[in-house]
Amino acid sequence: MPRMRWTLLSLLGCGFALACSSAPGRDGPSGAAGGGGSAAGAGAASGGSAGAGAAGSGGVSGAAGGGLGGDGTGATGGSLGSGGGAGGGGGGGGGSAWGPAQCPAAPSNIGFDVGDTLGELVVKDCDTGAVATLDELCGAAATWVFVAHTHCPTCKATAGFTDSVAAAVADQDVAIAHIVYDDNGTSCATWKASFELSGIKNVKLFEDPTGAAWSKLKTSNYTAPSAFLDKNRVITFKAHGLTESSVLGQITQALAN
Repeated sequence: MPRMRWTLLSLLGCGFALACSSAPGRDGPSGAAGGGGSAAGAGAASGGSAGAGAAGSGGVSGAAGGGLGGDGTGATGGSLGSGGGAGGGGGGGGGSAWGPAQCPAAPSNIGFDVGDTLGELVVKDCDTGAVATLDELCGAAATWVFVAHTHCPTCKATAGFTDSVAAAVADQDVAIAHIVYDDNGTSCATWKASFELSGIKNVKLFEDPTGAAWSKLKTSNYTAPSAFLDKNRVITFKAHGLTESSVLGQITQALAN
């Protein structure tokens, strides 16, 4: 009888230990079957017996969040009692599907006037100095192309609200091409840093070393020209010296085109 009482107490003790510790239990496919372990705290839904909880398959937000995030250690779940975490926050847009492969296969009416499919603009990458084209932005739902002369007050004002425009359209798959023509000793890199345009996913800066891009996009001999493209790279509108609200309005028109 004492032996049976001791055995029963031992089993009860093990049961309480499993409920309170972060031992991995059976080490099963934690989170693979129980909804993916959507919360980090309360323990794995299936497999992994423990209190601090293996979060399963990296949390819902990491596994399904745009295909880019998901750096949480809960990808395999299971054996770590405190495991997982909620995965990554998921990836955003900002150019993940943009590039030359997305350009129209056989565009017609190639040129630089309203109604034309945008012709080739040979520029340089602002960061590397390598020859580049705006084909990097093919695939965007709409594109705002702006050319800045570095001496120009209107261009500086436009550069000053570019980050605000980028934030306003960040979830609409809109690309912004900011092309810089240095006519007063201000390099593209300096311009980019001055207006805090680094690290904005839907803004790409280029250098216009000869002014050729400005010549093709301008509608007059003034500075600060803008052009707007729809999803097929057709130019929907061109003008100089636009305000922030006008830029946003024309982006909306290009998206609807």
